[in-house]
Amino acid sequence: MSDQDTIGNFRKAKEAWEKARAKYAKKIKPHPNISGIPIKTVYTQEDIEGLDLNTMPGVYPFTRGLYADGYALTPWMQQMVFGYGCVDDTRKKMESLVEQGMEGYFGHKVFNVVYDIPTMYGIDADHPEAEGNVGQCGVHLCTPDDYDELIRDWELETTNFSLITGDNCLPGLAQIVAAAERRGKSMDSLRGNSMNWYPRIAVQDIPSWEPKHGYALMADLIKYCTRNMPAWNTTNIFMYGISEAGATPVQELAYGLAWGKSVIDAGKGIGIDPDRFVGRLGFQIGIQMNFFEEIAKLRAHRKMWAKITKDAGCTKPRCFHARVHIHTSGNVLVAQQPLNNTARITMQIMAAVLGGVQSIHSCSYDETIGIPTELSHRTALRSQQIMMWESGMRDVTDPLAGSYFVEWLTDQIEKEAWKVFNEVEERGGYMKGLEDGWIKREIDNSAYDRKAKITSGKLPVVGVNKYVSDEKEEHQPFRIDYAIERKAIERLRAFKKKRSQQDVDKALADLKNACVELKENRGELMPHLIEGARKGITNGEMMDVMRDAFGWIVTE
Repeated sequence: MSDQDTIGNFRKAKEAWEKARAKYAKKIKPHPNISGIPIKTVYTQEDIEGLDLNTMPGVYPFTRGLYADGYALTPWMQQMVFGYGCVDDTRKKMESLVEQGMEGYFGHKVFNVVYDIPTMYGIDADHPEAEGNVGQCGVHLCTPDDYDELIRDWELETTNFSLITGDNCLPGLAQIVAAAERRGKSMDSLRGNSMNWYPRIAVQDIPSWEPKHGYALMADLIKYCTRNMPAWNTTNIFMYGISEAGATPVQELAYGLAWGKSVIDAGKGIGIDPDRFVGRLGFQIGIQMNFFEEIAKLRAHRKMWAKITKDAGCTKPRCFHARVHIHTSGNVLVAQQPLNNTARITMQIMAAVLGGVQSIHSCSYDETIGIPTELSHRTALRSQQIMMWESGMRDVTDPLAGSYFVEWLTDQIEKEAWKVFNEVEERGGYMKGLEDGWIKREIDNSAYDRKAKITSGKLPVVGVNKYVSDEKEEHQPFRIDYAIERKAIERLRAFKKKRSQQDVDKALADLKNACVELKENRGELMPHLIEGARKGITNGEMMDVMRDAFGWIVTE
C-alpha cells in the first residue's frame, strides 16, 4: 500500500469517526490529568506529527530505556523499605526478606534500610527528645556495634545497602565504612547508596540544614566517595518527597531535575569532573494514580536528564543515565476500605515497570493506619514478584512506544516540565528556590489545590468521596513494642562503658575543627567522621558537633 493510500484510508476513517460521534461530541469536555494537561478521548497519527520517534532503548536520549533489552537480562531490583526496633529486630527482617525472595540485580542481596526519626536527626536513644520514638517507623542505629551487626555475614562485595538516613547521612556513611573495616574489608568493597537528601527543606516542615550548609555537606560526601568509594552511589535526588508533599507530576519532574542539576553544579563547584561523579547520582521518584501520566513522566525524565547531563559537560554514556528507584505513593493510599489500596499499589507497580525503572519499593495497603504488618509487607513484595514472573511485562522493552497517546503525552509532559525547570533556573536555581521558600510555596499551593478537589468531589477517590461505606473496617495494625526504647538505651550505655573516652574526646575535638574548616570552605569532613566512627563516637555525638557548627533552620 502506498503512502497516499494510507493517508486516504486514514482520512476516511476519521470522517466516519467524526460522523459517528457528531450527535454527542459537544457534551464531551477535555478531562485534565493531575498535572492539568487536557486529555482528549482519542489520539491518532496527527498528534505525533513532528515528533522524533526514531530512537531505540539503550541509545541517547534514552527515552525508551537505559538498556538495550530492558529487563530481559535481569529484572528490576525489589528494594522494599524496612526497618524497625533495634538492629537485631531489623536483622530478622533482613533475613526474612531474603528468604521471601527479595533480591537485586542478578540475584544479589539488596537492603533498603530506613532509620527511625531519632537516628535520622542524630539523636541517640538516651536523649530526652528521643523518648517515645526509638525504633518506631525505622531502625534505631547509633553505635558502631549497631553497624557491625547490620552488615554481619553479608557479602559486602555484592550486597547493596541503601541507607535512608535523613540528616544523619554523613555520620551514617562513616559508621558503615568503619564497620566494614572492622570486618577486614576496605571501604571500596562497599556497595550501596547514600540518600544525601540535604537539599530537601522544600518538602518538609521540620528543622534541617540551611541550604548553603546542606549543599556543602552533600558535596563533601560526593567528593570523598568519588575518590575513595567508586562503587558507592553518592546521592539520591528525592523526587518522591516532592511528589508526596503535593506536587503534580510535572512539578515533581521539573523540581527534581532542577535539584539534580544543582547537585552537578555543586560537584563542579568544588572541582570534580562531572564524568567522575554524575554516573553515581540516582533518583527516587513517586508514582501517583494517573497511570499513563506516570509512564510518560518516567520516559520524559530519562530524556530530560540526558540533555541536562550532556549540557553539564558529561561525555560518558553512564552519566547520561537517569537511574530510578520507584516508591509507590503513600500519599494516595487511604485509611477507608484499606484493602482497596492493593489495587492502587498494583497499578503503580505496573506504571513503574512499563516506564522502565531500575528498582521498586511497593507500599503496603495498611500504611495509612500504621507500620505495615508482616502479612501486608509480604503481600506488597509478592505483588512485584507476580508482575515480574507471571505477567509477561518484562519480556518487551518499552512496550508502549509508538502509542499515539503515550508518545504525545511524553512530549507534552516534557514541554511543561521544561517551562517550570527554566523558571527555576531563571530565578537563580534550585538552592536559591530553597532559600527564598518559593519552591516550597509552589508545592504547598499544589497540595492545597488537590485537597480542595478531593473535598469537593472533583477528584474522585474511592472510599473517601465515592462509594463511601459506613461499615467498620476490621484491621489489626502492627503493635509497637515499647520495650525497644529501654533495650536501645541499655545497648548504648553498655557500648560507652567499653570505649576509650580519651580517644572519643580527641576525635570529637578534631571533628569540631573539621566542621569549622568545611564551613569556611577550606577542609573536608568525611575523613574526620570516619575516624570518629573508628574511635567509637555515636551518631548522636557526631550530629551534636555538626549542629553546633552549622545550625539548623525551621521552614515556614
